[in-house]
Amino acid sequence: MAGQLTDRYVEAKRIAMAAMDVDVSARAALIEEHVGGDAELEREVRWMLEAIERTHTATLPFSPSHVLPDLSGQQAQATAPRNYRILRLLGEGGMGMVYLAERCNEGFSQQVALKFLSASAQGSPILHERFSQERRLLARLEHPGIARLLDGGVMDDGQPFLAMEYVEGRRIDEWCEAHALSLNERIVLFLKVCDAVEFAHRNLVIHRDIKPANILVTADGMPKLLDFGIARLIEEGGQVLATATAAHALTLAYASPEQIEQQPLTTGADVYSLGVVLYQLIAGRRPYQHLITPHLLSNAIVGGQVEAPSRSLRAAPAGLRRSRRSIPADVDAIVLKALRRQVSQRYASVAEFAQDLRHYLAQRPVKARRGRQWYRFRRYVQRNRWPLAAATMVLAAVFAGLAASLLALAQTRAAQRLAEQRQHDLERMVDFQQSTLQSVDIDAMGHALTDDERTLVLARFDALGGKPAERRQLEQAFAGIAASGPARDALDTYVVSHALARLDRDFADAPLLAADIRQSLARVLLTIGSYAHAAVELRNVVAVRAQHLRNDDRMLVSARVDLGEALYRGGRLDQAAEAYESALPAAAALPPADPLQVAALSGRARVLAAQGHLSQALNRQEALYAGLAPRLPATDEGLLRLRRDRVETLTQLGERDRARVELEYLVPLYRQVFGVEHPETLATTLTLARLLYSQDNEYERSLALAQSVAAIRERRLGADHPLTLQARALAASNEVRLALDPATMEQVHARLETIIQGYRRVLGPGNPQTLEAMTDMVRLLSKQDRYPEAIAMERQILAGRNRTLGPDHVSTLYARGSLASLLCENGQYAEAGRQGQQVLDALRRQLGDDHPMTLATYDLVGRIEAGAGDWALARDAHGRALEGRARTLGNTDAHTIESASRLYVVLRKLHDVAAAQRVAMTYLQPVIAMNPDDLNAGMRSVRDEALEAISR
Repeated sequence: MAGQLTDRYVEAKRIAMAAMDVDVSARAALIEEHVGGDAELEREVRWMLEAIERTHTATLPFSPSHVLPDLSGQQAQATAPRNYRILRLLGEGGMGMVYLAERCNEGFSQQVALKFLSASAQGSPILHERFSQERRLLARLEHPGIARLLDGGVMDDGQPFLAMEYVEGRRIDEWCEAHALSLNERIVLFLKVCDAVEFAHRNLVIHRDIKPANILVTADGMPKLLDFGIARLIEEGGQVLATATAAHALTLAYASPEQIEQQPLTTGADVYSLGVVLYQLIAGRRPYQHLITPHLLSNAIVGGQVEAPSRSLRAAPAGLRRSRRSIPADVDAIVLKALRRQVSQRYASVAEFAQDLRHYLAQRPVKARRGRQWYRFRRYVQRNRWPLAAATMVLAAVFAGLAASLLALAQTRAAQRLAEQRQHDLERMVDFQQSTLQSVDIDAMGHALTDDERTLVLARFDALGGKPAERRQLEQAFAGIAASGPARDALDTYVVSHALARLDRDFADAPLLAADIRQSLARVLLTIGSYAHAAVELRNVVAVRAQHLRNDDRMLVSARVDLGEALYRGGRLDQAAEAYESALPAAAALPPADPLQVAALSGRARVLAAQGHLSQALNRQEALYAGLAPRLPATDEGLLRLRRDRVETLTQLGERDRARVELEYLVPLYRQVFGVEHPETLATTLTLARLLYSQDNEYERSLALAQSVAAIRERRLGADHPLTLQARALAASNEVRLALDPATMEQVHARLETIIQGYRRVLGPGNPQTLEAMTDMVRLLSKQDRYPEAIAMERQILAGRNRTLGPDHVSTLYARGSLASLLCENGQYAEAGRQGQQVLDALRRQLGDDHPMTLATYDLVGRIEAGAGDWALARDAHGRALEGRARTLGNTDAHTIESASRLYVVLRKLHDVAAAQRVAMTYLQPVIAMNPDDLNAGMRSVRDEALEAISR
């Protein structure tokens, strides 16, 4: 009922204001048009028009007559409530008018602020209720920082009034400027305001309209909080009790996002408004002050992208900058935490907000910065090629810095009084060490090392009188060495591993400190591609934290998530699933959209997809994205990673149109947000290249994208980094498809052999990525008609996938299908038929009849039956493949034309000329009529196959 009253009041006010803008003679027609026959609404509108007119003719709302009052107070004295004498008007707002009055009673007088409902509000039950609510709330609040309620009641004519403490002072922002307060002095003054707001919260009152105009500072420097006109009581759950009078009552520039969106409010709304006030006090301007329209301002507040006060101050006029000097990073962090878009990410209370400010004043670490997982230096190492001396100096400096940080951490235990400050500083140092190690240019350092070794060896060779031919062989041997290998080994063995050994020796009595640094070093190992070593160290971190911390501790969850990622990258999927599962219960209890929660949930879904549970993985990814998208900006890194994971799952499920639309949007977005060479941008570009290769046969474009990613990764990570090998392998896959002449095939064969050896050396022979590269080699061998070698290698691949992924995994079934195809090409039709039918049955059961892999397997069975001479069974299988591909992919898709060509040949063998002609007219002739110069390599190959089929 209260909500209906509010809606009717707002609608009536809108119509009444519109009517006031037209001539009196036209008002009746306008009202009749807008109320639409609603008699109650019409009465409300006409009452409001009369009230507005009364307001323009009656200066004081409490006067019983329409005669203008004597502002000296002589006439008002007889009709005002109690014994108040009106002196002057102080101000008026949306529902009330406030006068300075003098209370005279038995020989004493007192100045008060006397508040009445305005004439336009007197007939509204909603605003009467709000006025009464303000009186009830003020009665609860006795605090030196809150203007007190002195008196209140109802006049003889039924009109309510409030008599409040009269505060003679200036707005807090004006007072600070007038007294030229320093930054710390402004914060001290602001803390007094926080005390008043916190007192109100303890008494279950939320203000909802905190702004400088409602904070007056008296001559003695005491701030007073005013105007609880739209304040509300807080229920036990922490949310504001819903009332009809709450609708749209706010000051936009200081309103929180949840107020603008009309969501249930908590004390977090006052925390946000206090953050805006503090921002204005220290920067001289509000956030978003440059936005002049309500629409733009509302969008900016809801968007939550707040510029730091220090940056805002730098953009201010020179005079203002001189008066403020600079704003420290700690204060920036405190203000920005109070202004977080999500309530759960702000300070939990005003007391916590104030405590962080007091920590800053006392030069102690502030929670706002530690909550970001250590302060971060934004410094990076130059990525140009290093000479050997520079590389040696960097390694020595990194090691020395890391050793110094370990030693300093040990010394903090002996200085209890400075422990917290030292911990704060040392966290920054260790984080810097991690960032420095992660940013080392592995390839450049490796070239510096190998070039020096080459120079020394060749010089020694020449001194011993070596022959020129032998020298050329020696130079070729040096050229074949992967430069990044020695550098990565040096970084792992002589820096990271050495530091880990020091941890075990020097921090045996401080296991949690050692675990923090061990996790930091494990992340370095992940960056340089030492996945197995990183997993070992992260298991140690999990074990230590599980022994000393609660199972729901954030640091333990973080270690388990990192372990899951290391195991996933290393191809140990079952173990990765266990690590993520152990993190999920505690991660699920974190606030929604917490980065650690997102990492745990999305990581588990990613492993599910890699294990072949595609539908289950997609369901989790869709649900997680639906929950995160409204809470996070579109450019959030965790959200973007989730979207890429979802694309990869869609691709494997055969939903290529959805996947491609999403990727064509994501790739430019990644490039815009992170830059062309950012690791996440490169990963997304490679995902697009993989889709173009596997689904659309766009081998040229896929090859170009894969080669560009490979070049950047080789330059930044080294030639044998797993991520570089991944990009080079996809490029080789495209080259296998495009290779036509023997010379090109031999070149591709050599590149593939190098990639396979690199995978075996870095990830192991049974890793899924190693087996994937071997699959491309099998395809190349078959193109070279080397079927015995191809069949032998495919059997190795099938055994490896059976062992690591299980017999029903999609990748295992793909390998079995590939083996069936090779056997067919080699004339071994009986075994080929058994293998092909086994794959078809499993795919129909797991993915359905219309999945691209299922339809491709129907086509494979057709080829096997045709090879064995059973033309009727071949017709049925090819016909099923063609019908499914035409329906799901279209008549002109390369896969559809491929099936049509094969079915056409079979129908001719069966002498079914009419059916063969229908296939030719529907599918083959349209593609034959295409200009081959306008087609990509995949489509040209399909067109050639159609021409060959027709010409038989």
